[in-house]
Amino acid sequence: MRSLRRFLRERSAVAGVGFVLVLLLAAIVGPFLDTTPPNMIAHALIGQPQAPSGVHWLGTDLIGRDEFTRALYGARVSLLVGAAAMAVSFTIGIFYGAIAGAAGGIVDSLMMRFVDAMLSFPTFFLLLIVAALTNTFSLTIIILIIGLTSWPGLARLVRAEVLSLRERDFVEAARALGASPARLVLRHLIPNALAPVVVAAAFAIGDNILAESSLSFFGLGVQPPSPSWGNMLQDALTPQAEAAPWMVLVPGLAIVATVLAFSVIADGIRVALDTSIGQEGTGDTLDVEPAPYAAAPATAG
Repeated sequence: MRSLRRFLRERSAVAGVGFVLVLLLAAIVGPFLDTTPPNMIAHALIGQPQAPSGVHWLGTDLIGRDEFTRALYGARVSLLVGAAAMAVSFTIGIFYGAIAGAAGGIVDSLMMRFVDAMLSFPTFFLLLIVAALTNTFSLTIIILIIGLTSWPGLARLVRAEVLSLRERDFVEAARALGASPARLVLRHLIPNALAPVVVAAAFAIGDNILAESSLSFFGLGVQPPSPSWGNMLQDALTPQAEAAPWMVLVPGLAIVATVLAFSVIADGIRVALDTSIGQEGTGDTLDVEPAPYAAAPATAG
C-alpha cells in the first residue's frame, strides 16, 4: 500500500495510466459504437482525402477510409502485441536469468555468453531478419518474433538480482533446511527479484509497440488492409498524401503518446519501488524472510 500511495503521488505516471485505460477502452468499445468498418472505401473520396470534420473526426486516407476507425483498430493491435510480446519475453527472461544466477559457475558463464551473443546483434535488425525469414505475418507470429528477440536484456537484469539474493540469510536458511534448487528459485529468488522486473515490463510494452509499428511500416508486420499504426504511416508516405498531414499525424501521435505513457508509468513504478525499499532494520524492505524460516520463539525452562 505504501508503494501504491507513492505511485499515486507521481502525477505524470497517474496521467499515463489514465491515458492507457482510455485508449484500451476506446480500442475495445469504440469499434462497436462506430459502425464504419475500418476497410470500407468511400469511392467518391478516392484520391481526395478529406480533412477532419464532423463526419470523419480524423479525416480520411487516400482511398476514402476513415482514419479514426482505423486508428482504433490499430490501437487494438498495438496494445495486444505490446502486452503479449512482453509476456513471452519476460517468461523466458525471468526463468533464464534466475537459473543462470542460481546455478553459478560454468553453467552461468555459458548461459550468459549466449545472452551476450544475442545482445551483440542490433535488436531491430534481428527483428527484420527473423520476420523476413518466417515470411508469415499473423499477429501470433509477430508477437513471437518480438518476444523471442527481446528477452536477453531482462535475463541479465534478473541474473544480477539473483546473484545478490542467493547469499542472503533467508536463502541460506532455506538451503540449510533442505529446500531443493527448484524451490529456491521459484519460492525465494524469483519473487524477491521482481521489483526491477516490474519496471522493465512497463518499458518493454512501449518498446514492443515501437517494434510492431516499425515492422508494419516496412511491410513485415500487420499486412494491409488490416489496420495498424505502422502501416497507416506507410500509407501516408506517398506524394499524394503531402496535402493530407493528418494521415501522418494520426498514427504518429498515437505511437508517440502511447509509448510516452508507458514510459512515465514505468518511471512512476520505479520511484514507488525505490522509495519503498528501506534500509536494513527499518522493517520496510522488499526482501522479507519467508515465515517458515523465521526464528522460533524461546521457550521457558
